[in-house]
Amino acid sequence: RQERSSPTDTVRDIHHLHESPTDIHHLYMLLVILACAPMALLPNLAQPPVRLGCTPFNVERLGFGTWAWGNKLLWGYEPDADLMLQAAFDSVIQPSSPLDRRRFFFDTGDSYGTGALEGQAERLLGRFRRESGWATRAVIGTKLAVYPTRLTGASFEEACRSSLARMGRKRMEVVQAHWSATNFQPWQEPALWDGLARCYEAELAESVGTSNFGPEQLMKVNTYWRDRGVPHAINQVQFSLLSTLPLDSGFF
Repeated sequence: RQERSSPTDTVRDIHHLHESPTDIHHLYMLLVILACAPMALLPNLAQPPVRLGCTPFNVERLGFGTWAWGNKLLWGYEPDADLMLQAAFDSVIQPSSPLDRRRFFFDTGDSYGTGALEGQAERLLGRFRRESGWATRAVIGTKLAVYPTRLTGASFEEACRSSLARMGRKRMEVVQAHWSATNFQPWQEPALWDGLARCYEAELAESVGTSNFGPEQLMKVNTYWRDRGVPHAINQVQFSLLSTLPLDSGFF
């Protein structure tokens, strides 16, 4: 049985890397670990946690994305990086002291992973969460892709059940629409809204959310879910060094 590496072990491994594409990818993963490790050591005393929308979960202001997990095409993922990914997860999720009550938000999606590895991010995140021993410290939101084959509310509910199966869970904290169907397949939008509501009503998720929704569709879906008694917890927007509109517009 292969032992899991610790952050200390992986730091030592840097000295054995060479400049091949695989080694460069490994170095990237090691840097991720080094960036995450301090959070497990120093509780965030300067900034209080934030409420995750209308959910009962208070999470740290810095969350973690898993887009690269399982993605060979854009991120060069290889399964032999899983131990390093797990070390990075553990360095975040393990309490720094008996008084450490922090919880962290992890963002994933059923389309994260390429080809035969589709859904790999959910599989890894679910396994890491179970094996960490601190499962409740990880608050997970998964995004359901608006694939052309998902034409009914039942199909989105089934997609949610598949995500839970990959994560080894019976219920998740948040299930989200990955994007609005309005600009591409507008006939799917009612099914998308209904499907996520069904996930909440079937107790597959504690709340629902959106991602990449503009103001008009956001207000429409919010009204629909509110009238149906479904809590609309969050809406994710694109924000990075390459997409700074939320900051430039004053939204943040």
